[in-house]
Parts: sequence; structure tokens; C-alpha cells
Amino acid sequence: KICFADARAIEDTGVQLDVEALGRVVDAVADARRVELFGVSASAIVTADLEQKLRRIGHAAFACDDPHGALTSASLLTEGDVAIGVSHTGTTYDTIEPLVEAGRRGALTVAITNFPRSPITEVVDVVLTTAARETTFRSGAMASRLAQLTVVDCLFVGVAQRHYDETMEALERTYGAI
Repeated sequence: KICFADARAIEDTGVQLDVEALGRVVDAVADARRVELFGVSASAIVTADLEQKLRRIGHAAFACDDPHGALTSASLLTEGDVAIGVSHTGTTYDTIEPLVEAGRRGALTVAITNFPRSPITEVVDVVLTTAARETTFRSGAMASRLAQLTVVDCLFVGVAQRHYDETMEALERTYGAI
């Protein structure tokens, strides 16, 4: 049952993902001076994953799961920067507030959420939705995380493709360093 639910979350997310919105985020992240990633709890795992992927190919990306640190980072963003918040429910105040601050500073703001009519979607420029159904024992931490990671992987591959030669060089250098 768990395997079926997880596979379905990934498949359903892929089917409903707005490719045009994804392309807009890919373009922005590929050319961003800085990318700040906000999420708490299980969503923080997703932001850490995206941070690692983007840094591996030479992009200035920083995940912050501390609410005060997130607000501090958001306050230093400017036009040309990108702020991405991950929240399954779209109601996590500690993820929404840094996005509001980043938007005030001119950064492109993005939400990755399962609920397109949630509070987080009202404060961002672009929404990327997932399609995960959580059960009582799996609330906000399993199928939803896999769906979020699917969106993150699509975003990462898009960014990597935009600057293919630089990406390949960075991957070789980071692989060699490790």
C-alpha cells in the first residue's frame, strides 16, 4: 500500500505539473544571483536536497529551516534573486513569512505546495503544485515529500540543462573533489 501510494503521488504530480510555470522558475533559478530555500520539518529535507543539487553545479543556493534565519536571508534578497518555499499544506507561517519578505525586496518568489488555494499561493509569483494524498499516519511526511522531491528534480534538471557545459564541468570538479 505504501509503495502504491508513493508511486501514485509521483505519477500524479508529474501529470498535473504546470510545465510553463516550471519553465519560468527554471529560467529564473538558472540566471539567479542567489537562491534562498525555505521550509520546515519534512519540507526542510526537500529544501536541503535542492540546495545540495544546485550547489553541486555551481549555483549559490542556501536552505534555511530556522524561521529567524530565513527572515534574515530573505531581507537581503534583491531583484534577480529567487526565493522558494516548500510547504505541503501551504499554511506554514514560518515558510510564508520569508517569502513575503523576499517579495518585498524584489526577488521572484515560488511556492511548492499540494494545495493551490492555500495561503502560501497568495504571496508568491509562481506556484508549483504536487499531488500527494497523505493518510492519518503519514501526514505531511512521506508521499508528500516524494512528490516535492519530484518537482525539485524536474527543477534541477531544467537548470542543469540551461548551462549544460558549465554543469558538466561543475559535476566533474565536485565529483573529483569528493
